[in-house]
Amino acid sequence: TIDESGVVRKASLGSEWYSYQEKTWANAVILEDMYIEYAEGEVIPESNIESYFVWIPRYRYKIFNEGDYAGLSAIEKKENVIEIEFENKENEISNGSHGGEWMTHPAFTSFNTNGIWVGKFETGYRDANSTTSAQSDTNNFRNIVIKPNVYSWRGIRISNAFLASYDYQREMDSHLIKNMEWGAVAYLQHSTYGSHTSVRINNNSAYITGYAAKKEPTCGYTATNEECNQYESTALGVDGSYTVNYNNNASVVASTTGNRSGVYDMSGGAWEYVMGVMVDQNGNPVSGTNDKQNSNFIGTLTYPNDGTNKNKTTWTSADGGIPFPEEKYYDKYTYREDDEHYNRRILGDATGQMGPFARATYGKEIRQIGSWYADEGSFISHFTPWFRRGGERNMGLGSGVFSFGARFGSAESIEGYRIVLAFH
Repeated sequence: TIDESGVVRKASLGSEWYSYQEKTWANAVILEDMYIEYAEGEVIPESNIESYFVWIPRYRYKIFNEGDYAGLSAIEKKENVIEIEFENKENEISNGSHGGEWMTHPAFTSFNTNGIWVGKFETGYRDANSTTSAQSDTNNFRNIVIKPNVYSWRGIRISNAFLASYDYQREMDSHLIKNMEWGAVAYLQHSTYGSHTSVRINNNSAYITGYAAKKEPTCGYTATNEECNQYESTALGVDGSYTVNYNNNASVVASTTGNRSGVYDMSGGAWEYVMGVMVDQNGNPVSGTNDKQNSNFIGTLTYPNDGTNKNKTTWTSADGGIPFPEEKYYDKYTYREDDEHYNRRILGDATGQMGPFARATYGKEIRQIGSWYADEGSFISHFTPWFRRGGERNMGLGSGVFSFGARFGSAESIEGYRIVLAFH
């Protein structure tokens, strides 16, 4: 259990220590020293917590929008409370596919579990003492911490993020969060069991986990720090003029539940790579070819007019990466050269269902946004084949639980990641 000041105690399993009806989600921690035992009700010191996880129980939901948008039009105010019914893997799977029908959320069927444990925060980098030192394109899982008030692990290519996540807790089937699993958290957040409102942005520009803006942004990214979208850098665990740290109870507006029990950093902080990738015309995910003119290849390797390969989509062994894992660890999306055909969504992933979509201008920036809180809504294409979620610390309205964008999969300072456990 976690009290209003953030103090963690060993739960009393003989009494009610969570209640989704009361928006109190179940939390668990992995200890630094697993041999220390705690009595029920005893404080677990932050110094002995390596990571926090939040339980997302298996459920079915009523399809509210099929997301069949073939292009851009105009946004509407489409936010609504998503209808959810909890179930377990012994229940018959609901296979709805049209509006008003019930569908067992696919995040749970791919691993055949009664739920998933989702990292409560963006993955942090152990012992990092600055924003820069938390950037590392490596895959050593021993550097993983999932805690508040630490620097988010960024500057990591998606294949390394997957390897670090996969090796982290193999006996618990740890892995890099899938796009569909992000959707499962987002839908639960917007049900009667979550806050079902806009999740406040983490606007700490030092990429420190668990922070929350003091004010809800009223505009998107304009390249300036202004009243309608304020952001700032602080030291670890220190409040700023426009942002508060996790230990300040005012930060709960950045939780999926509006209280301490929810998931944080799903709006703002760093963009988060997720395992959702476009396939080529043969149905295969990103290959290792360097021929970006090949019409069958979708993993463009460089920025336009950039002769270096610094932004190479590095996944396969031919690119210095790894072979693709079992298909249960990633979501595959239909090939298209452009990114405006949202009907390539997979029901439940919280992408195309958040439409309709349109372009919006913020200062000098032109962005694609959706009809849920004007969150960013850019689908993957042959040029940028990997999904990223949540937006960034300075994007204002563009950041949110329903925000999604597209990227190369390369190591960049604005890209982080999150871990899921799917053991059963």
